[in-house]
Amino acid sequence: MKGRANPLDYFFYPETVAIVGASSDPKKAGYALVKNYLDYGFKGKVFPINPKGDEILGLRTYASLRDVPGDVDLVVFAVPAKMVAMLVDECPQKNVKAAIVHSFGFAESGPEGKGYQDKLVSVARDSNMRVVGPNCQGVMCTESRAPWSRRSTFPREVGGVSVISQSGGGGGSFVNLAYERGIKFNKIVSIGNECDASVMEFIEYMGQDENTKVIFLYLEGFREGDRILDVVKGLTVVKPVIAYKIGRTEVGAEAAASHTGSVAGSMAVYDGVFRQVGIIRARGIDDALDYLVAFEDLWFGVNRPEGFRVGIVSGPGGPGVATADACVEEGLEVPQISPESKKRLKEAIPGATASNPMDMGDFSFVAKLKEEGPYSRMVRIMSEDPGIDLVAVMGPGEFNPQGFRDEILNIKGFCRKPFIVIWPSAGGDVEDCKKEIRKANVALFDTQERAARGLGVLRTYESYRKRIQEDIHVEEC
Repeated sequence: MKGRANPLDYFFYPETVAIVGASSDPKKAGYALVKNYLDYGFKGKVFPINPKGDEILGLRTYASLRDVPGDVDLVVFAVPAKMVAMLVDECPQKNVKAAIVHSFGFAESGPEGKGYQDKLVSVARDSNMRVVGPNCQGVMCTESRAPWSRRSTFPREVGGVSVISQSGGGGGSFVNLAYERGIKFNKIVSIGNECDASVMEFIEYMGQDENTKVIFLYLEGFREGDRILDVVKGLTVVKPVIAYKIGRTEVGAEAAASHTGSVAGSMAVYDGVFRQVGIIRARGIDDALDYLVAFEDLWFGVNRPEGFRVGIVSGPGGPGVATADACVEEGLEVPQISPESKKRLKEAIPGATASNPMDMGDFSFVAKLKEEGPYSRMVRIMSEDPGIDLVAVMGPGEFNPQGFRDEILNIKGFCRKPFIVIWPSAGGDVEDCKKEIRKANVALFDTQERAARGLGVLRTYESYRKRIQEDIHVEEC
């Protein structure tokens, strides 16, 4: 188990976990929590707490937290708010370092709930116990196999993307979508009412976490906005921070306040601050997913782009032209290829269009991908052109998806420049092949426009980094 120098480490790397409100009833949250810890392969010890039960899923049940042998690192509360306010008094007796409170009915629900939350915070502060929640989905870590709440989808592969979400349902759904896109996670926090541990604290924590490469925020509002310059500005030089901001409109802001008590604030102010500190705002969920793909598979991939001159390889001509339009509209370059590259292409595929975009001319090649390998030949020529920094490969629609998949896996083996796949098609066989391509850590986008935005965000991030590095240098001087 990882050493725990930071108090927040106990949320992600606990050695002992007590679940208050554990249940043998499969319909209850307390049962799902215990089951998730077991099914996900948690590496520590789990102590179910329920005064009525003797055993839950093969684990001995304890009547109270006080009865658990030894100290407890993390307590997970799955009981009503009123019970949390009563039972939290037992935590200092077991030297509890951290608590996750899934229950709702606290400050977001009115004066009575605020009283329960105040009691929870008071005990936590008096005993140096950190709290995530209440009204949250909890915390997940792919390294320690600590699962979050009652969700049924748990990313298995350890990756470099960490998530901080002020919405349990929204953040959880986003993780599910990203997981389907092949994104690999490290840590996830659903922070709820943020009564103690804050979004800003977790940004700072993940900024120092060597296993986190990209930070994603599902954000309603900052409670500690005055700290953002100190915490984030230097961080974004080394780690991308992407924010999906909800509560952008007056109606949304009012809903956010009633949901978790968060103050959404002016969107113009947020945009200004984001630009100043280098946070990338995703305009929608699709953009956020595409940004993560671009950062994980390209920026932190085997070959980081050295520039943004895009070479486009396509089967038919039209999709290649559409890709060129999307790239140029996003501020990317689509330069012409060199005379040497044109000569090589005409020798390799005489009927091909020797330009950028490059297409094979005769679409019947798609039926003979295995025998002819036209994509591999064109990508080799395009990637070896000195005027090209990265290659975009257009999929052939629904025709011969297995052949195209095999070509892409072959290209991954020899291509020394970063490349992406754009495959604007669907259907059972196509989707199966897309999954295999994503599993091979190849950046894949469903449309030309989404691919261009994914590449464009890397260019934006690079410009942010340079500007912030210059600002920091000036401040130090």
